[in-house]
Amino acid sequence: MIPTPWLIFAIILFISTAVAITLASILIYRIQKPGIRSIFATLASLAVWSFGYAMTVIMPSEADKLFWLRVENVGIQLAPVFWFVFSFKYAHNDQWLTGKPIMLAFYFIPIASLACVFSDTFFHLYYTSTKVATPTGGPFIISRGPMYWVTLVYSYSLYTFGLIVLIRRFLRLRRFYRRQMPYLIAAVLIPFSLNILYQVAPEVLPLLPAPVDLTPLAFTITAVLLVVGIFGFHSIDVVPIARDTVMEHIPEMVFVLDEKDRIIDANAVAQKWLGKPLQEISGREPIEVFEKWPQLLQRFFFLEEARDEIEIPGDPPRILETIITPIHNRQQKIEGRVILAYDITDRKNLEKELKRTNETLQEQLDENERLRLQLQEQAIRDPLTGVFNRRYFAEALDNETARSIREKVPFSLIILDVDHFKKTNDTYGHKCGDVVLRSLAEFLLQHTRRSDIVCRFGGEEFVILMPDASVESAKERAEFFRREFMQHVHQCGELEIKSTFSAGVASFPIHSDSGEILLGLADQALYESKEAGRNRVTVYSPTTAISNAKS
Repeated sequence: MIPTPWLIFAIILFISTAVAITLASILIYRIQKPGIRSIFATLASLAVWSFGYAMTVIMPSEADKLFWLRVENVGIQLAPVFWFVFSFKYAHNDQWLTGKPIMLAFYFIPIASLACVFSDTFFHLYYTSTKVATPTGGPFIISRGPMYWVTLVYSYSLYTFGLIVLIRRFLRLRRFYRRQMPYLIAAVLIPFSLNILYQVAPEVLPLLPAPVDLTPLAFTITAVLLVVGIFGFHSIDVVPIARDTVMEHIPEMVFVLDEKDRIIDANAVAQKWLGKPLQEISGREPIEVFEKWPQLLQRFFFLEEARDEIEIPGDPPRILETIITPIHNRQQKIEGRVILAYDITDRKNLEKELKRTNETLQEQLDENERLRLQLQEQAIRDPLTGVFNRRYFAEALDNETARSIREKVPFSLIILDVDHFKKTNDTYGHKCGDVVLRSLAEFLLQHTRRSDIVCRFGGEEFVILMPDASVESAKERAEFFRREFMQHVHQCGELEIKSTFSAGVASFPIHSDSGEILLGLADQALYESKEAGRNRVTVYSPTTAISNAKS
């Protein structure tokens, strides 16, 4: 029968095993963060260590005790390596651990030690001898071989370096994160210190009939500290949401919130804008911290994710562009949010100035376009009368000729000339002559169709291009123009002047299928009107051509 002290010791070891397994299970299934797998492996190794040690205590035969001693060593050899890796991953200094050769190198001594422990031939290199602690049972009392001391130094080195990495991280972290670090460091120091005591002076702790290694029991305390560190301060949840170097040097404001919407971090720029130190920001509710920024609060409380511009009251007011981004874990659950805000007031002012400049430039462009159109209009208009000039008429005649040929439709030309215009100039002066010309141009514009083209061909001569007009229609309109104009009184100062015109008509295609020739035929018809006594309309006919040729 197992003595009571040894039975109690074994039960405590089993409890330590159960705690380590439970905590490892919680971590691996509930939290997905960098370093979780390493700490899970560490806890699993500790569980093997405690369980193996408990079995060596309660097993009756030396053969069984030897088997469980070897199992126990699996945890003893691997736990330091896993803890070392966790320390570097937790501190985000694990970039150099990514290569497989480097990782395998850390397992060389543990594997070599396990090879000695599990080998009957080389067992003495690790343990020179083993004997049961007391005649009534208990664990082995071991004598240490050379490989044992190599492994011990190696394990202590890994624990020490891991501890240094954590302490450095502790010193560099913000105040909020520092609260969790003592728990993690204490979780290492307690079993580490007890193991050193066991190696140097095992008789100092006379709790049992024989000296025992209390290191596995210390891991029960370690597990509790890890629970407090992880779940009490959410160390794994928020470690670290943003790297310190980036947080402190980024020119934008950065606020980090946890899953309960508490502000847990704010960089130096954010503290300066709020006018509050980190101690007055960390752990506070957004409604308290952002009380002067109501626009941000509105978006924060009603939108899970947002990107917007807000105006901050002040003299002068400032404009911030804010980005609210949720932080999800691997299960796509929100673990917190990051608020990024940066001052865009200067950019907005520059945009407004640029907009004003663009508006001014657009006004200038519009004015230039107006002037261009005006110049273009002046290039095709007669400056005295405002109707089209000879240059424009030539282009219009070519286009209308091409269209009429293509669509097989007629068009007509009316060419007219003011009768006795030289006499009008000589009698009333050139100013009154200009009045007659402008009056005729205005009259023609008022009485022609929108599609008709009225041109001043030169001097007192005008041409009307009438698309789709037959010769009969053109003659009828020309007669109407003549009769109406004849009754028209031109007011030149106090003088009242009357005038008449003669006209010739030619039509496409009955007279010609060439626009240039058609213009000449209309001119011949005009000549016939003048020869016949003026103030009349003549339609071109071969007789007209023969008469002109004779004269």
